[in-house]
Amino acid sequence: MAKSKLDKYMKKRRRRGSFYLIISITVAAAAILLYILSLSGILAPLSDYLYALTGTQDFMKPALNQPLSVHFIDVGCGDSILICADDRNILIDTGKYSLSGKTAGYLRKAGIDHLDLFAATHTDSDHIGDFSSIAGSVKIDKVWINKFCEKPEKVQSEDEKLFYSAVKERNIPLEKPDTGIYDMGGFTLEVLSPDVKNKDENENSLVLRLKYGDVTFLFMGDAGKKTEKQLLSQGKELDSDILKAGHHGSGGGTTKEFLSAVTPAYTVISAGEENRYLPNRDCIDRIEEADSGILRTDNNGTVIIIYDGNKLSYITEKSR
Repeated sequence: MAKSKLDKYMKKRRRRGSFYLIISITVAAAAILLYILSLSGILAPLSDYLYALTGTQDFMKPALNQPLSVHFIDVGCGDSILICADDRNILIDTGKYSLSGKTAGYLRKAGIDHLDLFAATHTDSDHIGDFSSIAGSVKIDKVWINKFCEKPEKVQSEDEKLFYSAVKERNIPLEKPDTGIYDMGGFTLEVLSPDVKNKDENENSLVLRLKYGDVTFLFMGDAGKKTEKQLLSQGKELDSDILKAGHHGSGGGTTKEFLSAVTPAYTVISAGEENRYLPNRDCIDRIEEADSGILRTDNNGTVIIIYDGNKLSYITEKSR
């Protein structure tokens, strides 16, 4: 007996369903494998080699072997800042988890296989998400986190769990520095904040000020106007040549009063094209009114500030 059109349709539908089931199982298995590899550290060397091969970081060559270079790595709407000062390397934040190993690949491209310090301003995914990739391919002497971060046993997000697991598995000393000035050998790194705990985790960000000779950089993490107000009221030394704007240039920070105290020649905003709300237009207007130049990773790609011992200059991956 000839099969009806309905029989043929149902058979075709079953075949299609089986095909989609196989695809779904394959995707799920691949996701689980990637997760296991990220935990083991096997994925890190693969991913950073991939980015080192495919990334367009040849523009960084003028920055290599300079007394000081500060690299604001383009990681989209996140933070990842590499400080190369004399023979020391410091990384502040990592950006989100990246299968291509963006920050790890950037470090390899720059010839860096050792970090004297990794500082996590706070434990949001866009600041520590790629730490396990980096820890799998770069030796790290110690890790700083802000003093109000949750204890490892209390964290909820997978990024935080991976972060603490990587620190523990590699026996990296974990420190919560108090506010004050830390001698890094030839230059200093000052922890300006936090002093008091805020309900908003962004306001608990480690705020760091780098001083190399007469050159100064201020890194705000995701801190906003509440932290800025606290720093101003405490009379902290804020004047800096370069400011890394807090929270990707959001409207809730980089206030007029704060800019008046910092007087930056340039303000760097780490932002991504995927977030159409950041940087905020009002924030940009305030920076321009303060007569500070603006460098943005969403427009300029990776931004590198160079100090050759006499003057500051900058190079960018792209311009727009």
